[in-house]
Amino acid sequence: MKRLPLAVFSVLALLAFVAAGAIWRFGDVRSQSGATATPPSSASPEASDFSGTFSLTDQNGMRRTDMDFRGKYMLVFFGYTYCPDVCPTSLAIEAEALDKIGSRAALITPIFVSVDPRRDTADRLKEYLAAFDAKPPSPRVKFVGLTGSDEEIAEAAKAYRVYYQAHLDGLHGNGADYSIDHTANIHLMSPEGKFIAYYSPGILPDEMAADLMKRLSAD
Repeated sequence: MKRLPLAVFSVLALLAFVAAGAIWRFGDVRSQSGATATPPSSASPEASDFSGTFSLTDQNGMRRTDMDFRGKYMLVFFGYTYCPDVCPTSLAIEAEALDKIGSRAALITPIFVSVDPRRDTADRLKEYLAAFDAKPPSPRVKFVGLTGSDEEIAEAAKAYRVYYQAHLDGLHGNGADYSIDHTANIHLMSPEGKFIAYYSPGILPDEMAADLMKRLSAD
């Protein structure tokens, strides 16, 4: 049996190392995030794909619909309060971006829609979102948290082309330890309730702030 030349062996070893690293990185992201990319059928949203409608209950127990927010831009994010890192990270980025645009932030309402009505009650949302709310002297609007029945959440997700799937296999009784895969984009909606754009997970606060300023200045 012929021995491989040293140069060929080195190249093969390097390729194996890179492939292993790619597999490890993919597994790490999947296991830590609590969210996945949108399925291919809804990975490239267009304005015509969004109805942007919802009828849900906010963190104060009030019934809210999309019509309540006409006249203001909306930043709409679907997630859940038990999400390990993608949701709190995304909300923190969103809050920082809004603080960076100063008084213009008052034109935008940030909205967090729970995909976990089983655990995310109005009280739970109120407590959770308090960590991301504006602190004086910030001019931005506080987060609006929304929850509802399974059917109401499903309708809202459909209106925004959001995918989510709870992993409830193996749960018994009132088990509460489960994760949910979900689309992690932040949707920007116009004052007329029309889809404008979405921000992908991992965007930097400065990037989001710059884009928001550009769009707000165009009005």
